[in-house]
Amino acid sequence: MLDRLTAYPLFRLTLALATGIFVSGFFFSEITCVSELEIAWGCTFVIALACYPLKVYRWRMLFGIVVYVNVALLGAVLFLSEREAIRYAWVKKPVVYIGTIMDVPHHKPKTMQAVVQVECMKVDSAQCWQAVDRKIVLYWMPDSIQGVLSCGDRLVFRSRISRPVSDVELSGFDYGLYLERQGIAGTAVAFAGDWQKLKSHTRLSFRQRALLYREQIVRIFQSWGLEGEVLAVVSALTVGDKSELTQELKDSYTAAGTSHILALSGMHIVLLAFIVSWMLYPLRYVRGGKWLLSILIVIFLWSFAFLSGLSPSVIRAVVMYTLCVVAAVFTESRFAGVSSVSLAAFLMLLYQPMYLFDVSFQLSFVAVLSLLVIYPLVERLLHSRWWVLNYLWQSLAISFAAQLGTLPFILCYFGTFPTYFLLANLVVTPLSVVILALTLICLVCGAISWLVKGLSLSVQVLNGIMEWVQGLSGSQITSVYFSPLQAWLLALCIVAALLYVSRRSARKLIAVLCCLDVLMVTFLVDRLAPTEDYLYFSRSGIYTKRERNVVQLFAKNGICQIKTLRVALANDARWKDKEVTKRLPLDYIYICKGFKGDMEDLTALFQLRKVVFDNALNESYKKRLRDECESLGIACVDMTEKGSYAVLIK
Repeated sequence: MLDRLTAYPLFRLTLALATGIFVSGFFFSEITCVSELEIAWGCTFVIALACYPLKVYRWRMLFGIVVYVNVALLGAVLFLSEREAIRYAWVKKPVVYIGTIMDVPHHKPKTMQAVVQVECMKVDSAQCWQAVDRKIVLYWMPDSIQGVLSCGDRLVFRSRISRPVSDVELSGFDYGLYLERQGIAGTAVAFAGDWQKLKSHTRLSFRQRALLYREQIVRIFQSWGLEGEVLAVVSALTVGDKSELTQELKDSYTAAGTSHILALSGMHIVLLAFIVSWMLYPLRYVRGGKWLLSILIVIFLWSFAFLSGLSPSVIRAVVMYTLCVVAAVFTESRFAGVSSVSLAAFLMLLYQPMYLFDVSFQLSFVAVLSLLVIYPLVERLLHSRWWVLNYLWQSLAISFAAQLGTLPFILCYFGTFPTYFLLANLVVTPLSVVILALTLICLVCGAISWLVKGLSLSVQVLNGIMEWVQGLSGSQITSVYFSPLQAWLLALCIVAALLYVSRRSARKLIAVLCCLDVLMVTFLVDRLAPTEDYLYFSRSGIYTKRERNVVQLFAKNGICQIKTLRVALANDARWKDKEVTKRLPLDYIYICKGFKGDMEDLTALFQLRKVVFDNALNESYKKRLRDECESLGIACVDMTEKGSYAVLIK
């Protein structure tokens, strides 16, 4: 199977499209060259047309190469065009905007948050509205006078919109880039009194209606008496609403290696298709019932995808199932698994090239390919006359195949590995079938009390088992972070090993050993490289970092001593109008939101070497403090354009 994988034309074309998107996103992060790429795409298209009639093998091979280059260029053009449609040069001061709320607002500790489609803006000096047409994440303070905002409401607000600064050096996560790949051009905060709800209400889009229907289903779950962790798991497992999941519950499922059950994916689609097929099984005895059953299942699955918010992983699975059904109607044999998953990926990337950088999209497709390639190699190792033993072995083989295929991604993105994932996944699948079946029956037939009790008990048993697995000794290996290069090398090792297992030869064994040697060299280089300690000012806090280990510093008096450095955090009024007999030397002082006073208050207490201003400070207040630093001859750093400021600790 693995040897024949690259023989599928759809797979090769999808790989070429993904390569073009990846290369353009990696090498052209700040460069816009859409016109040049469009010209190159047109040239390769013409060359491909010219080479198509040729019969000589070498020219036919040239035709294939040109087609793959053409598809890669198409991916680059689509990605860069989509990125330019997202980015926007926001005004660097608060102005007035009009927008529409695109999803269901979520509660935050002090604010409400939702995605807003900004329609237009009006700068103070301008006489007319300027079109914007970009999406942002808006946080607003609740206002009792204006009431509650909901999905589809229009509002006018005054705020400063900006692309979020990212402390990627500290956390390793570029939040601004993440939002951009989700189609978000910036973030903003609107305080109470700075926003007003408009009377007009826009017509809801297809996706907005889906989100509202999902909210109604969650309210139905609440009317059944479900609450707490039971409600959270049922909502996440059935309609993909993860807003009620607590961090403790997420940690339990992650440590057990079953967090995929809380994120809708192909597994849920397969289980739902099985449940609906079982419920409608009598249709098979009717003339034409098999085709009617297949059509009804497809309609049900697309309805489920609609209610779950049209997430990429669910769309991929439903598209694959639909392709298999359609192919079964028009062809004698079922649509090949690799062809269906390749076509689904190709169509989704054509529609939205940003999907390629979505972690759930990557894990979803890699898991499916792993099941198609690795599962047959593992499953054939054991066969028994006992169906129970066969079921257990097949369940273990499925879990092992999916985990092995996604291992490079998991170690690169999350740096953790669940050691008891095989044990936990033995109970997850049957309990998931029970939970989905009971929920579906209750939605169709009504909330029968004993069925609701059975549903609640099933979820409690599932949560209890996950917590028990989490409590086992060594349930999770943490802080095993792979760099992107090491993740790629590990993936090559796995592919080379599978090629060797499928058809053994000395050449393939040498390839496996070479990949392992190169991977070991990268670990050796990391080990021999000198480790350095850094001091970071970020997110209104002071941190120390060694490799990937980050520790936040706290001190009651606000002053911390790190080796030879003395630093202070100024986020309140504790040092205003204070007097001392002797000024304390201070290497750095980090002034954050909440600080009260001026530079004279600080210089009366400290001998300041450098001042660091947080990006959340009020702009006018920051400018005044910065001017005071210049007049006093004190060096200062403004973090407006950066998410963090680093200092090497010697």
